Amino acid sequence: MSRSRPRATIVIPTHDRPLLLERAVRSALAQTVEDIQVVVVDDGSAEPVRLGLEDPRLLVVRNPRALGASAARNAGLRMAEGHWVTFTDDDDELLPGMVQASLEAAERSSLPRPVAVLSANEVVDSHGQLLETRLPTTVARQAPPYAQAPDDGFVQDANTLFAPVEVLRAMGGWDEAIKGWEMDDLLIRLVQRCSVQGVPEVTYRRFRHAGMRKSGDAADMLNGGRVVLSKHREFYEAHRRLYGRQLAIIGTTHIRRGRWWPAVRAMTTSLRVDPGRPKAFVQWVGALTGPRLYGAYLEARQRHSRGTA
Repeated sequence: MSRSRPRATIVIPTHDRPLLLERAVRSALAQTVEDIQVVVVDDGSAEPVRLGLEDPRLLVVRNPRALGASAARNAGLRMAEGHWVTFTDDDDELLPGMVQASLEAAERSSLPRPVAVLSANEVVDSHGQLLETRLPTTVARQAPPYAQAPDDGFVQDANTLFAPVEVLRAMGGWDEAIKGWEMDDLLIRLVQRCSVQGVPEVTYRRFRHAGMRKSGDAADMLNGGRVVLSKHREFYEAHRRLYGRQLAIIGTTHIRRGRWWPAVRAMTTSLRVDPGRPKAFVQWVGALTGPRLYGAYLEARQRHSRGTA
């Protein structure tokens, strides 16, 4: 008798982080829904992944060379046997009820089908201290995939995305040419085909640590931002508040790299695109002060958000 199809597949891309990886894998296998598949994609690690875990639900595949997080996620998507798929970074972990909460939310949703799910995630420091909780919003198909919070301080997070496998495959999965902004690109394309049900329950724990996150490289963020803004130009032109905010993110990234003129240009364009955005003028003036002063201000804010200021 052939094995029945699992309800969900959890894909975990990894590269040279074996100690962190085991925590992520154990959290995936510890789901309250046992009928799952866990696919670890070793993206060309110097030493092939070896997990001391024996579980028939666990599959490890390896790219012979590092192709990037999006390519690793796509490799996992191709191997997915579940009806649903979600993606977990190797330095994060799922809470035990993630799959159950997502399945129930998809079943209850009154949104037009098909429906994907985004649940809340929490950000903690290396000691497990809670730094912030990020709540998703519900988005009907073909609506903007981002929340427009009053304080202009939030962009929809895709870390907890729980989506029908066939929908992601039909849209081509992750764009492997984009690094740094690949989640923005995925969500913009996803909502053209699929509604997204937001769930306030926290199901995912992100760890803020000293090491590099897959989405933390400044060069990748700048290149990815340029590609995504160009690729989805019509979308951003139709949503000026979001367009201005994304340009400001690019400007801030330039500041952190000590690049004054590109930062001023990005912030000026951001202010021109959406002069009514609450932070636009402050960020423009900040960019004019130069990368050293404004960069110090940004670092102080970051330290304060971590509770170390």
